Amino acid sequence: MYNLPGVTLKYFDIWLFKQINLDLADPVLDKVMLVATAMGTGAAQTAICLVVALFGWVLDRVDLRKAGYAGLTACAAAGIAVQLAKAVFSRPRPLCVLFDARSVGAALFNGSFPSGHAMTAFAAAAAAGAFVPWFRYVLIPLAALVSLSRVYVGAHFPLDVAAGGVMGALIGAACARWIRCRTAPEASQGEPGP
Repeated sequence: MYNLPGVTLKYFDIWLFKQINLDLADPVLDKVMLVATAMGTGAAQTAICLVVALFGWVLDRVDLRKAGYAGLTACAAAGIAVQLAKAVFSRPRPLCVLFDARSVGAALFNGSFPSGHAMTAFAAAAAAGAFVPWFRYVLIPLAALVSLSRVYVGAHFPLDVAAGGVMGALIGAACARWIRCRTAPEASQGEPGP
């Protein structure tokens, strides 16, 4: 077990990373976390949102269509935002700065802050959940698992995923609001003119 070396954010971030990345290490959990991390890719989140939108059309459910559209918009916005943020912050990944960091799956070395997986997963969850509230009970825990998996596999520090999650939730909420405004029926529609 690692001792908490101080109260500074940097040391807490490293300490928490080691708790998750090293102390939880288990061959079965390695496989689970690789699946979870794959669910946070932009491609996986986009596919989920496309399926939701498609079901909206098949079932003639406006709420599902809007949830799918909002999720797709949020995935695209999160993808752009994360690349801009990574260019600005340019934080090295744990494998570059910690000699004992463990990598599960592909090793990554640059662009740690913020986590794109966490940002995309939380953006899609917030956007889709704004139109179909029960989606939150599925998508938010999935986004949290994706975020945890990114630390577990050694790709990110905990603050990277926390920041990605918060930024993603804000992006998702903004995209849901935009979709709601774009698809709201106009007040004058169907009313006789003056």
